[in-house]
Amino acid sequence: MKRILHISDLHFGRLIPKVMSVLNQKITELSPERVIISGDLTQRAKTSEFIQAANFLDGLLPPYLITPGNHDLSTFRLHERFLYPWKKWQQFITADLEPTIATEAYKIIGINTARRVGYSTDWSRGRINARQIKRIQDFFTTASPQQIRILVAHHPFWLPTGHQHRGLIGGAETAIQQFQQNGPDIILSGHVHLDYCHVHGGIIISHAGTTTSDRLLSGYPNSFNLLEVDPDKILVSRYHWSGNDFAYLTRQLFIKQTDGWYEQ
Repeated sequence: MKRILHISDLHFGRLIPKVMSVLNQKITELSPERVIISGDLTQRAKTSEFIQAANFLDGLLPPYLITPGNHDLSTFRLHERFLYPWKKWQQFITADLEPTIATEAYKIIGINTARRVGYSTDWSRGRINARQIKRIQDFFTTASPQQIRILVAHHPFWLPTGHQHRGLIGGAETAIQQFQQNGPDIILSGHVHLDYCHVHGGIIISHAGTTTSDRLLSGYPNSFNLLEVDPDKILVSRYHWSGNDFAYLTRQLFIKQTDGWYEQ
């Protein structure tokens, strides 16, 4: 089974140095073949934060795929937010806001769900549009039966009971319906700083919490997820910060059937 490490919401600027140090050790120990980072690399999209984040990425041994989050847009420098929102991201992190990767074992596509302005007064909420949905479907159309199809987005397509007030990504219902044809097997996201896995519409929704920041929800420590993938099964192991180390917490096994994915 191929190993993929999913981390999220690192929030350079609100980083816990000890947690970051142990994360680097854990990446070496678990030896994933790829790291996925689902947004909110910075806290306030400051140049200093992007430089710190770039240094972290440069030190990663496994190749990585990264998508931006709402915190990677400037909150207070409105001229920057509206006139050149992704200038620092593209200068320090990557020019590609929606990267893709394909191997014999999987196809991965990232989408940028953060927006400069939203319909809600809460601009932290994201959206997926029709163009992005079509691009995802077109990308997965050529996937072979041996390739797991992975979508990476910052904002949630499903939320557990008690957390719905955080708000789903705009366009979530339409996207899940459209994804019944040439859609992902699993969606990896972050944003809400809690970790969970759930099957919704035959698709696995897997969230990582904030992996390295002090912006924690009560009862949800720093965390990351380890995916082990085969063509017809995905094992998601969740790791929680225990005070001195990231300790294995639990795992969920998902099996592919003709009508979608089911938790074993």
